[in-house]
Amino acid sequence: MCKKVAIVTGASSGLGREFARQVDKVKGIDEIWLIARRQERLVQLAAELKTATRVLALDLLQENSFEIIASELNQQKPVVSILINNAGKGKAGRFTSLERDYNDEVLKLNVLAIMQLTNIVLPFCAPGSRILQISSVAAFMPQPGFSVYAASKAFVLSFARALNEELRREKITVTAVCPNPMETEFFNNASGKSKLNRIKSLGIEKPEHVVRVALERSARGKDVSVSCVAGKLLRLVGKFLPNRVIMRVISKMGY
Repeated sequence: MCKKVAIVTGASSGLGREFARQVDKVKGIDEIWLIARRQERLVQLAAELKTATRVLALDLLQENSFEIIASELNQQKPVVSILINNAGKGKAGRFTSLERDYNDEVLKLNVLAIMQLTNIVLPFCAPGSRILQISSVAAFMPQPGFSVYAASKAFVLSFARALNEELRREKITVTAVCPNPMETEFFNNASGKSKLNRIKSLGIEKPEHVVRVALERSARGKDVSVSCVAGKLLRLVGKFLPNRVIMRVISKMGY
């Protein structure tokens, strides 16, 4: 019998760490693969978990990281029951104020890395496998002052929903997880705590809730997970209001 594994990227902190903790409680998972740059944090997390772990200290901005993951999969030949593509980055600011290299990294990590890892993992998935692609409520509309990040998350949302339909016959579920801002290292680094509180404090979510809802919805075969009222309202606004109106409002709120 092939062992069943869960793979979590960006597992060293924030949402990824919480995903690992909750996946630890999922029945039928024999091993959790923890992937992130900071090995010491992965080792600390692994010590908390009851499920066996494999620590892979990798930077998904580096091409050889995918070769290492592919090699591990080919050697172990597991069934990947759960893949959580959580690694990502972003920074608020006008497009012209951000360094070109930084924006390149946002696209490499938020778009290309997700696509590459999904492609590598899919041959090891089986009926009942679940893939969770971490997007954002930013995917629901263009966002001045967060243009590259929002565009990258719109890609993730579209990619996940289309792939979910493509894999329906194989009974593999792909879910786009679209949380509102959370009090994690990522959002404090991306927006600055004061700005996050000023603009979106009413919609701040707890990672524990985001993860619980995401795992529940993926288990039910849903292609999108939005876990708070504010996020659901933003999704509706993105559907029914013209983008030019939305962007004007966002601009007036400040970058």
